Amino acid sequence: MDAVLTDEQTALTEAATDLAEQGLAGARTLLDGGALPARPTTDLFEGFNGLGIPEEAGGAGGGLLEVAIVARALGRTVTPTPWVAHQMALQAAHAAGLDLADGLDPAARWVLVDGEATAVRDGIGADHAVVLDGDAVALRPVTGTAPRPGFDPTRPMADLTLGDPVAQATSGAAAARLRARTVVAAGLVGTGLGAVERAADYAKEREQFGKVIGIFQGVGHQLADAWTAVELAWSLVLYAAWAVDEAQADAGQAVDAAVAKSGNAAIFAAERGMQVHGGIGITWEADPHLALRRAMGDDAWLGAAREAEIALGAALLQA
Repeated sequence: MDAVLTDEQTALTEAATDLAEQGLAGARTLLDGGALPARPTTDLFEGFNGLGIPEEAGGAGGGLLEVAIVARALGRTVTPTPWVAHQMALQAAHAAGLDLADGLDPAARWVLVDGEATAVRDGIGADHAVVLDGDAVALRPVTGTAPRPGFDPTRPMADLTLGDPVAQATSGAAAARLRARTVVAAGLVGTGLGAVERAADYAKEREQFGKVIGIFQGVGHQLADAWTAVELAWSLVLYAAWAVDEAQADAGQAVDAAVAKSGNAAIFAAERGMQVHGGIGITWEADPHLALRRAMGDDAWLGAAREAEIALGAALLQA
């Protein structure tokens, strides 16, 4: 594995960062009851749909790492968009060998369902669901949608009614989960990183006792610990993406490690960010709770950090 991003991956990072620049404003719009902003979703589906899917399969090329790079950038500003859920579904379908033609249409909206089609994140507006059931994978049309309230309004949830499968495979769900969980972990890293960055910016401006609060150890050490945890999580995500793409023997454990560290790091960073903001940090008008909502919600997506830690422990005991 090459530990340095290529020029193309660096350019992708910059492009995704630019697209996600107004993410917080979009998150605030949804929090206040507004509609999902058209951008950057339109740009993402037109420019990055099928990222991580081989060109010979009709995708945009690249690998799981490229998807992770974009997911991290979107998480950094808590950008509300169904693009991440759609790419997770495409990755799952690709792992199972299902036909991706419909999902590669920029107008299509796919979503991933693991088990029951209830409380599906970003289920609003989906027209197909990639359903994981045991080790089987099926592509099923969405015939009905019932919105339901959720903790994180930037990932609107819905109960879905599904039609009969239009394509299915009797195996592949395990590989599908690995790919999808890696994308979730990348987004969590971005959420944690954004929380640290915004808190650090605030600490450079907010004054107490005639000094900016960032010079106080009680503030600086918290942010340093959060940043360290987030950066370690990103290293684990990078390795997990490579291990899954290259079908390494330790790919399963690598994904569990990435999920465990990214979930814990994102929640820790969001909590520290809220604390650094002081009393204003817990108010509706401030932004820190947006990161905490995203971190806690995404941590529960396809298995929480705690479940990944248990899986890692069980693997160690069996070694």
